[in-house]
Amino acid sequence: MPFNVIRINEIEGNREIVFPYGNDFYRMEWDKVPSRFKELYVVWLKLQGMTVPEWLKNYEKDTVDVSDVSVEIELDECEKIPATYPLGV
Repeated sequence: MPFNVIRINEIEGNREIVFPYGNDFYRMEWDKVPSRFKELYVVWLKLQGMTVPEWLKNYEKDTVDVSDVSVEIELDECEKIPATYPLGV
């Protein structure tokens, strides 16, 4: 899955990712999100000149290979959601 189609969603302190796949949308709880996504997200934050939040500090690396920015997502660990699913942050 391309990194750029995955969004972090936070509602009432619960963090997750949401993303489209085919004609459907899915969500994945934050503790199941692959480390690769978290590492790429830290890189993206730094490139934007943003501060890396404490909850992502463990994924801050000196070197990250960005030759491939795809993230492997296991759909069986995700929940299918409606297109009207509420988005927070």
